[in-house]
Amino acid sequence: MIIKLMAVTDGAHDTADLLRILLKVHPYVDYVQIREKNKPAGVIYQLCRELVKEGVPGRKLWINDRVDVTLLLGLQQAHIPGRGLPLIELQKQYPDLQFGTPVHSLEEAVQAEAAGAAYSLYGHCFPTASKKGKAPQPLSNLAEIRRRISIPLFGIGGITIDRLAKLKALELDGAAVMSGIFSAKEPVEAAKKLKEECLRLEAI
Repeated sequence: MIIKLMAVTDGAHDTADLLRILLKVHPYVDYVQIREKNKPAGVIYQLCRELVKEGVPGRKLWINDRVDVTLLLGLQQAHIPGRGLPLIELQKQYPDLQFGTPVHSLEEAVQAEAAGAAYSLYGHCFPTASKKGKAPQPLSNLAEIRRRISIPLFGIGGITIDRLAKLKALELDGAAVMSGIFSAKEPVEAAKKLKEECLRLEAI
């Protein structure tokens, strides 16, 4: 079983710093979700254009909530947040694009697949600083979700190296990591260690 690794930006870095980090991190992750809700569209466009120019494969980039930037850059995928544009309408309007979406229950996961989602992010799975005071979603739901949907299913929220094995045991396809990479003192080293653990688990 292959465990994919998605790095999700946290909106806590200025653009120059984020560009520097991403250019060094991307070789160790399968996907990068650009989740910069506090940055205007023009800044996100310039950031992603520079990433592609510097060699980050466009297939790795999933821009959160900015279908306009995705289209302008000629990318093929975007991540649609829970309160974003309706996925089913996006699929109708842009049949050649792929869209990922968050889910928090079996019902949402089934609906997301029916609407044409390319993948679903389930979370948050574990306690995390980005969701202070909010209880994690029950991991007990994942077995039924995994049984009912066939699209890739990622876990997000509080993902650490030690918790990757639990995601594999639940038959998830991947892990989406935010603070575990972008809040780390050494983001590149953190991403490298996470990827090494994913590869180790694949070999078991």
